[in-house]
Amino acid sequence: MSRGFACALGGIAVTAFSWISPWAWPAWPALALMRYVFESTFADLPYATRGAIVVLLIVVNVAVWAAIIYAITVLIKPVRRAAPTSAPAEYRTD
Repeated sequence: MSRGFACALGGIAVTAFSWISPWAWPAWPALALMRYVFESTFADLPYATRGAIVVLLIVVNVAVWAAIIYAITVLIKPVRRAAPTSAPAEYRTD
């Protein structure tokens, strides 16, 4: 599984968690966009437009969390050590 696909799944998981959790932190990207772009006009929009905006907010939330997870994996990757492919010469028994 590629890192990008795993990060996208992580973004979807955090977004789904934001729907069922009692906290607002998993939805902060969508809530921030909602606050700054659609501050007072969201309720006045037609139903179809509001639905499209909600889908856009879901996409933004998934994308931001996927990017955050990707950044974390990039930062953690140099810390991991690769397993040696062969033992050093002094430890070989052949």
